Amino acid sequence: MSMIDPGKRYMLMRLLGRRFALEVDGVAEISELLPEYPIPKAPPFLRGVVNIHGTVAAVLDLGIYLGIGPSEKGRTLLLLSSPGCSLAIVVEQVERMITADDIGAVRSCSDSLLPCELLLADGSAALIDLQALLASVEKRL
Repeated sequence: MSMIDPGKRYMLMRLLGRRFALEVDGVAEISELLPEYPIPKAPPFLRGVVNIHGTVAAVLDLGIYLGIGPSEKGRTLLLLSSPGCSLAIVVEQVERMITADDIGAVRSCSDSLLPCELLLADGSAALIDLQALLASVEKRL
């Protein structure tokens, strides 16, 4: 079964020299980096909390969480859209939106958080399964 829905749009972003994709519906807001306030005794993958237009969200360092390194050059916050959860991830750059028509092929992967790789005309992107990511973060807290 393909992870790609023909009616969906995906956001391409860069982090630590890699390209990722996320369903546009999974992003509530895109913001520049905001002041972060530490969370006492939080695991290293939680950088702190931010206030995005009145929404207090925990900031997930996706690079640390995925085991590829800290997101030190991150310049953009993506506030994720999920009921009952206020989580933002840091990325270096949001590239563009794509649709299923932009995806040449899909290669399955064994990682539950990154279940497939989208093959595009200008490279590839690992698709983030937002629900799996949120469930995994919740389980680790």
